[in-house]
Amino acid sequence: MKKAICRQYGRGTAAVALAVLLLTTGTVTSAGTARAQKDGVYTNAFRDNWEVSFGAEGMSFFSGREKGTGLSKNPFKDFRTSLGAAASVTKWFTPQIGLRTKASGYWGKAFSINGDGTPEKETVRFYSFQEQVMVNLTNIIWGYRQARRWDLIPYAGAGFVRIASHNENSLGASLGVRNTLRIGSHVKLHLDAGVSFAGENYRSAGLRTVMGKYRWYSLEAGLTFSLGRRTWTTAGSRYAAQSPQLYPVSGRKARKAAGSLADAEYTHITAQGPVPEGMALVSRGHVRMGIGDRDSLWDAQTPLRDISVDDFWMDRTEVTNAQYRAFIDDVKERLVMSMVTDSTSLYFGDRTGAEESLYRTNAVTGEKTLDGGRLLFSYETYDRLESMRKEYREGVPVTKDTAYIDNGRIIRQRLTRPHTSEYDFVNTYITQIYPDTTVWVNDFPGADNGLYARYYFSHPDYKDYPVVGVTWEQAMAYCAWRTQKMMEEMGDAYGDTQPFRLPTEAEWEYAARGNGQDTFPWEEAQAGQGRAMFKANFMAAEGDYTRDGNIITSRVGIFPANGNGLYDMAGNVAEWTMTPYTVRGVDGTSNINPYLEDKDNTVRSVRGGSWKDPESHIRSAWRQKEYKDTPRSYIGFRCVRPIASKPSEKAVVVITGRKR
Repeated sequence: MKKAICRQYGRGTAAVALAVLLLTTGTVTSAGTARAQKDGVYTNAFRDNWEVSFGAEGMSFFSGREKGTGLSKNPFKDFRTSLGAAASVTKWFTPQIGLRTKASGYWGKAFSINGDGTPEKETVRFYSFQEQVMVNLTNIIWGYRQARRWDLIPYAGAGFVRIASHNENSLGASLGVRNTLRIGSHVKLHLDAGVSFAGENYRSAGLRTVMGKYRWYSLEAGLTFSLGRRTWTTAGSRYAAQSPQLYPVSGRKARKAAGSLADAEYTHITAQGPVPEGMALVSRGHVRMGIGDRDSLWDAQTPLRDISVDDFWMDRTEVTNAQYRAFIDDVKERLVMSMVTDSTSLYFGDRTGAEESLYRTNAVTGEKTLDGGRLLFSYETYDRLESMRKEYREGVPVTKDTAYIDNGRIIRQRLTRPHTSEYDFVNTYITQIYPDTTVWVNDFPGADNGLYARYYFSHPDYKDYPVVGVTWEQAMAYCAWRTQKMMEEMGDAYGDTQPFRLPTEAEWEYAARGNGQDTFPWEEAQAGQGRAMFKANFMAAEGDYTRDGNIITSRVGIFPANGNGLYDMAGNVAEWTMTPYTVRGVDGTSNINPYLEDKDNTVRSVRGGSWKDPESHIRSAWRQKEYKDTPRSYIGFRCVRPIASKPSEKAVVVITGRKR
């Protein structure tokens, strides 16, 4: 009778556990899906949002049959607590729902009853393998936020349990909750508390009493490591921006936010949008631009000025060879398709012939390479900022850029004409986009750099190195192509999403200085002393390029990021900016989001220093210049994307009543 009751109770417990599992899974999946649809959160690539966890675990059996044995019913007293270890792999499919595979093992003492009814301690060793549904309750209730550090994650699951010490197997179920605290970009502390249940397949007398009511408690502490990209995208595209929303604010809250002002109706709060792939958010702030001492390049005082910039996204790394090759491949494919589908083309319907026409063969070596002169990218830009200037409404002529192809040559023109329509502010550009790989030879006469010229851009070993040999115009074309791809992917959802472009000088320096606005993108005042030598790729001493482990450029992201999460903001390759180079620099611009446009200026500011530069040239404030049509083996670029709108740090209160 006693055993029958025990078995019946065990079946009931297991049934309840499975029912809770199904109910929990269905409920949280529905809630998570609803929230995902509300927030526009979509799943990422399968390779992203993985986690691996390792932890130490304490476990306690509780059978419920201790009555009359002299043992406490408290599962954490006497000899019941045993130590173990656990490891798990989790894949998050949305910010709310994930699936975890967990393996754990325990070694210790358990409780059994002898034939004469006396209690006995018994050695037990068993393993548990569980498949569990993970529910990020924090994201469900408050919505996904990239900057959040703490998460509360209930879970439920089922799996297989093996008692190795008794050669017994069983099915099992588990319920619990996990707390995580992010301590690094890809590292979290975790604490799991749970209860597990086992079925009644344990046939040895000792184990039947050990498992009594078929449950044990566990507490696990350890580390969780994120694999792949851990952030999420929203609104149907990794480029999309969310729409503004209005949230009601009570009069009491309004008075708290606005001091003596009351009777507020709404505060207008807008979303900053999702994280564009590979980019980091640089929050609005202030920077004192300039070096503050004499600039040996000009033997004059470097411009020094206080500047404020608004929020923007910025590429975490410099654009790599692989990323730029995607640009090349896409343009090549579009060119081939245009020849194949154009009835007037020599290659109409002949894809093989069209592809072959884009290559040339070295008459001596027989080597076949892409004909860079054939890879032309045409794009248009609408200068919205210029169109807003009032002087054009007062009769001042408009200047615009245009381009066309004549006998295979790119003809560029600058037109000045009376303002007639918005199309006067549409500029047309045609750019040959293949990098100049000969820069490795021409930048360093007398150096044996032929191997770099042949292999740096084309060999897969260099795919994660920054692209070089690109002009300012080619970098601008890449930004325009990236914007086109964003628009194609988003379709009608593009809306007010801002295009990609090069950073301005002010944006670049503010982002490079990091959270502490330091001289270098790290806290140390000098790069060449002690460990700081290994924080960037630059020339350590005259002729010594290798002290940091590299002789030319380095793979992006191998040196530590700065306070804004950006890599290689000093050294590796210098970077093009939007800003025309002038000696006055920021003195000639506004001190709020400065933007200087001078189409007649053929020189652009270059920032960050490079692998070939000494320590003094990799300071965040150091300014260099280069002609915008000149490629170099030490100049690359990265993109930014302005943010259309972001919630204020304090609520903006719209007042409809009077002061009180």
